Amino acid sequence: MGYILPVDNFQYQQYHNRVTKTERDPFPIEELYPIQFNMDYESEKLKEKTGQKYESPEVFGKQSSSYISSSSIKNEKIYAQVTGKGREFVAEA
Repeated sequence: MGYILPVDNFQYQQYHNRVTKTERDPFPIEELYPIQFNMDYESEKLKEKTGQKYESPEVFGKQSSSYISSSSIKNEKIYAQVTGKGREFVAEA
């Protein structure tokens, strides 16, 4: 007479999913999409370009040091308000 181990059904299902895998096609073929006539590609490209939120700083040229210092001061103040730390302490390197 044997002893049946107390194994949960979920545990067995997870084991079964790990061990038995469905066969997959080694050379999958994607679905073909129909051609869309009268599509304005230039307007689509423009929408994609305007949809980008952030550009690299090199695109706009060098930023002035006063802008960078004022933005860092704003960031420090916001961080101090959020965390409650660093209100009276400013360390400059």
